[in-house]
Amino acid sequence: MSWMRTLLPLSLALSAYATNHSRADGNITWGPCETEIEAGATIPLQCGNITVPLDYTDTKSDATLDVQVLKVPTDKTPKKGSIIFNFGGPGLEARTTLAQAAELLQTLTGGHYDLIANDPRGTANTLTFSCYENDTIRLSSFDQARFEEFAGPADKMALGRLWASASLVTQACHEHAESKERGELIGTAFTARDIMQIVDAVEDDGLLRFWGLSYGTVLGSTLAVMFPDRIDRIVIDGVMNPHEYYNSYDVEVIADTDAAFAQFIKECINAPEKCTLATHNSTATSLEKSIYQLLDTLKYQPIAYEGTIIDYGSIITIIRTTLNTPASWPTLSAALDSLLSRNLTQFLAIQASMNSPYASANMNEAVYGIHCADKKPGKHTFNEVLPTVSTLSNQSALMGQVGNPLSMLATQWKLEAKERYTGDFRAKTKHPMLVIGNTYDPTTPLRSARNISESFEGSIVLEHGGYGHCTLQHGSVCTGKAIQNYFNDGTLPKAGTFCEAAYPPFANMSWNDLLPKLGSNKTAN
Repeated sequence: MSWMRTLLPLSLALSAYATNHSRADGNITWGPCETEIEAGATIPLQCGNITVPLDYTDTKSDATLDVQVLKVPTDKTPKKGSIIFNFGGPGLEARTTLAQAAELLQTLTGGHYDLIANDPRGTANTLTFSCYENDTIRLSSFDQARFEEFAGPADKMALGRLWASASLVTQACHEHAESKERGELIGTAFTARDIMQIVDAVEDDGLLRFWGLSYGTVLGSTLAVMFPDRIDRIVIDGVMNPHEYYNSYDVEVIADTDAAFAQFIKECINAPEKCTLATHNSTATSLEKSIYQLLDTLKYQPIAYEGTIIDYGSIITIIRTTLNTPASWPTLSAALDSLLSRNLTQFLAIQASMNSPYASANMNEAVYGIHCADKKPGKHTFNEVLPTVSTLSNQSALMGQVGNPLSMLATQWKLEAKERYTGDFRAKTKHPMLVIGNTYDPTTPLRSARNISESFEGSIVLEHGGYGHCTLQHGSVCTGKAIQNYFNDGTLPKAGTFCEAAYPPFANMSWNDLLPKLGSNKTAN
């Protein structure tokens, strides 16, 4: 795989980020959280704001930004500091997720740390990035754009429309006064600096302890190379290739998608009493072939039923949403079973019951506003991006076309982050990092974890032998203890360590069932 990279000597790459910018206000006053955040929590939470510089590159400006922060305080002694979390995106808030997963994360980190999450720039109420005055205008714009998300390399007419649609959106973001101003201020490097402001406010030793998942691994890698001497503990979990994120198109993310889907089918065949899809074929190979034939049929022969159209995109969206989460595999099984059985009423009921995060993300400009502001793929025209369309399609038969809209948007994006990391991600952190990759992760392949580990001296890759996107989707006592040991005393697992999952994916179990084996007297939600 070729990376479109801007390479700098390590010394030059790091020197650009070593400057200590002036702090605006390092104090955080903790108090009650908003009702909607408290509603998802089972243990005490605290919320507060920290005031940070709005533009870290403008040292003459006194403009500031209030960043919202949530804390889950530990009740154990001795207290060992704080761990800051980012759960992915970009464009997704973090405080609500921490509130909901607080008990589990307290157990997995050993219980002696305060747990902290901030809503990154561009998300929630933190410099919210929006390209439209209101939802009515937004819906009208996206209806006009009509993204042809599933256009293949040979679909030149659909790809041309996709390019024009991306042009409409990028132009809207560039012309809207608020997004034009904010689009330069929501990049990952600024978010990394905001996190270090939080560290300065809450840690006496000035050192960072961090756990980043999915896009949070890009943020974590950026923190590690910008502030290597301030890294005490850092876990990156479900690694997204940061080289591609900043300098190319996101091709590697789907490298294992088809293999993960094949494993879903095998696990289904192994659990016919819990996977209704297993009744259609006696072998995983024949069942997989039937599903791909179904997808090919729907691509060119959509079904009109009950006033709606069931097409290729209908089922791909469900697969994309549920494959990441083994707990949702029964839903995926039921959806595929209903189509193979021609029970279209059941399929529409399943579709209606699902609140797809990807569907909502498509209406959230921060998802691509942050990503595209960070990215410089070096391409600018329709013809230049076409080879990437082919590369994506070849990478994954199942999800290769899903990356086309972002590729088209990034190629035409007009709002560049004021600060981007442009180095090669080679660094020696104060304490080596723990890098975790799932064996069957449909969104961030294990190879990305191995690749980035080569860049960070002393880092160790732990292979989590589970399914879904990142470790939190599939429990393992071995992985849980490895994370505990790392945060408790800095101990890294031996190179080549493989941790088996504690249960099969259709077992109707979760990390919650493992908490007693990890030293918790509580049961997480």
